[in-house]
Amino acid sequence: MTAPYPIALAPYASIADSQMRLIRPATSYSSCPPGLFGFRLPTHRPTPADIQRARAFLAILARPGVACPPEAVMLFRDAYVLDGKQILSRECVGVAESFGDTVDPTEHRKRQFDQLRDIADHKYVTLAEAGPPVVAIAQGASYNFGHMLVEILPRLVHVADLGMRIMRLLLPNDSEPLRDMVATALRALGLQAEYVFCPGGSILRVPALHWVTPVAKHEHRKSPTLLRLVERLVATAPATDGAKRLYIARPRAARRKLINATEVEEAATRAGFQVVEPSSLPFASQVALFAGANTVVGPMGAGLTLAAIMPQGGQVAMFEGGNCDFFFWDLACLAGHRFDWAFTAPVTAFDSQMLERDMTIDPALARQVLAALTG
Repeated sequence: MTAPYPIALAPYASIADSQMRLIRPATSYSSCPPGLFGFRLPTHRPTPADIQRARAFLAILARPGVACPPEAVMLFRDAYVLDGKQILSRECVGVAESFGDTVDPTEHRKRQFDQLRDIADHKYVTLAEAGPPVVAIAQGASYNFGHMLVEILPRLVHVADLGMRIMRLLLPNDSEPLRDMVATALRALGLQAEYVFCPGGSILRVPALHWVTPVAKHEHRKSPTLLRLVERLVATAPATDGAKRLYIARPRAARRKLINATEVEEAATRAGFQVVEPSSLPFASQVALFAGANTVVGPMGAGLTLAAIMPQGGQVAMFEGGNCDFFFWDLACLAGHRFDWAFTAPVTAFDSQMLERDMTIDPALARQVLAALTG
């Protein structure tokens, strides 16, 4: 397998000195086209790229379902862990799936050259072999709430299935602010862990490393393993008699602001929604709140990921600014929810700045979506 990295990559099953400790067979889940509100091209001279993006968007929405590959727990001997995320064999062949699809080759290229040189010069930290088993579950964007809930923590389900109860858990330093999420998931699964946080640029040599293969591919594929984690989280969450309809507000200090947040939140309140800001609550309380809901609406953002906690058959609506990110629709498909997609801006050719732009929701659009959810 070739890739634009200094490190040569190979599939996990072909890495020398590896052993498959657990395998979960391939599976699938169905897709359902979302309801679309405000979907449109720019009114003034849409470019061919704009038109192509819109057509590709609609084509993906028509897919019948998602095929999920097998998931496994692998044991690698004398492995190296880079940045707490990427795995190298003792021959310095990279486990391709550990590099994932959120790694920017340009950003990491020089770092990987440096890390390969340091390994050759024996400049790394070796984790003692004596002690609880060592487990790695992290990947790119481990600092992100949505990635942590959907793409990282579900891997602990397979660790529990393996019968492992006590471990040393490798995590990147940038995931430390989400430690409460990790601890809550561990408790729900009956696991205990000593955290080993790994700074960026670090190299950790592990004599026996248990690595869990990916359970999702951003942004088009989730995994039923997430639903197994959700079941355990809900079972151990504190009981609550919260609202059935939730409007997810962005934090006022969010880097992507909703310009007319007060106006939209007032409209949601009038429509019978409770306005919540999930990040102000402990993670277990977030789980309890969403486990009691049946309808969730809000601007695209981390809090909307919690819609996966709702019981099957719920309704989810998302306002977003034309970047056509399938993550939340795909998540609703997995969880068995109806999904409405409301565009606050025309669909245009993608650029990375779209993810950072502030948003304004047309009050008429907000009322239309809220009415559809409550009608």
